[in-house]
Amino acid sequence: MNQIDAHQHNPASAADAAGLAHWQARAAEVLPAAGFGNFDPGVILARGQGSRVWDEDGNEFIDLLIGSGPMILGHGNEEVADAVAEQMRRGLTFFTNNSAGIALAEQIVEDMACAEQVRYVSTGGEADMYAMRLARAFTGR
Repeated sequence: MNQIDAHQHNPASAADAAGLAHWQARAAEVLPAAGFGNFDPGVILARGQGSRVWDEDGNEFIDLLIGSGPMILGHGNEEVADAVAEQMRRGLTFFTNNSAGIALAEQIVEDMACAEQVRYVSTGGEADMYAMRLARAFTGR
């Protein structure tokens, strides 16, 4: 059995050993156009804290994308990290009814005056489909 290079599979330790150029070269080998999508492939981020992110060379940026919305509390939020760690110890992705999901649905219904029930979905396309079905049922069209 081959021994795994820790730097190759652990970005945290690899960041100490390699800079931006190293990661750009690796990205060019395995990612189309050397990037994840519609962003500059020359920017390769290593970490984030609050509203700021740092690239592999230590350059600091303000993260105006903040995860395209879900990171409203910022990167590395300790309260969020603690809650995630606690839930991970209890289990994840049960795919069936569970007390945490029911409690969250109750909170959403309580906080949103227009919501009577909650439907959990996995994708934006699925959410759109249910929204269209609801609109058709409501309007009769």
